[in-house]
Amino acid sequence: MAGLQQTNSEMILLSWVRQSTRKYPQVNVTNFTTSWSDGLAFNALLHSHRPDLFDWNAVASQQSPVQRLDHAFTIARQHLGIEKLLDPE
Repeated sequence: MAGLQQTNSEMILLSWVRQSTRKYPQVNVTNFTTSWSDGLAFNALLHSHRPDLFDWNAVASQQSPVQRLDHAFTIARQHLGIEKLLDPE
């Protein structure tokens, strides 16, 4: 039963992320692993809720995946108080 609850929670969270990032055509979140590796999903999620923090087009088109991930972690820490728990590399 605990495994089923976790699966349902993950599905609900994944659905929320997909809904939050739907207007970003470069982003297609299908899971919590490979869908995040290029940094676009994390930045899109942040931008969808706080578009005032950065220029989406600049981040999406001009940076490498590691730079995009580092950007998202930095924005999350500086403006939202979310600590960096992973290394972009």
